Amino acid sequence: MKLTKHGFTLTELMAVVIIIGILAGIGFGSYQKAIERSRFSEGLAAGAAVQEAVNRYYYENTDLSDGSKDCASKNDYCVRTKYFEVIVNNTGRVYAYHMKGNTRQLYYLLWLPSFDSSREGEACVPFGSNTTEGVDFCKSMGYTVQLGSLYYKP
Repeated sequence: MKLTKHGFTLTELMAVVIIIGILAGIGFGSYQKAIERSRFSEGLAAGAAVQEAVNRYYYENTDLSDGSKDCASKNDYCVRTKYFEVIVNNTGRVYAYHMKGNTRQLYYLLWLPSFDSSREGEACVPFGSNTTEGVDFCKSMGYTVQLGSLYYKP
C-alpha cells in the first residue's frame, strides 16, 4: 500500500506568510499616500473658497485691520473641516493647516491674495518637525518652484 501525503509543509506555509507580509507592507505605504492626496484636495477646496470670499470682501471694503483670528479663539475668521483648519489673517492671506486632532501636521496650504505685495497665488508649505516629509509631499503634489519656504506650481 502506498501512502500519499496531503497538505503543505510548515516551510511552504511560512514562505507564503512572508510573501504576503512583504506585499502588505508595500501596499500600506501606497494606501497612506493615496489617503493624504485625497485629504489634500479637501484643503484645496476649502482654502480656495475662503480665499475667493476674502478677495470679494477686500475689494468691497478695503479693510482687514481688526487682527488675526484662529480656531482656538472661535472667531469668525476660521473654518474647520475634518482634516483642515482654514484661517484668514489680517492681511487677507488664507492658511489651510493640515490637522490631526488639534495638532498641525506635515504641511499647510497658503493663498496670497492679489492685493498682497508678495507673489500672488497658492503655495504648499512644509510644516513643523516633519519638514523633509512635508517637502516631499508638496513636491509630489506638483509644487516644485521654491521661493523661501514656499513651494509653488510652475
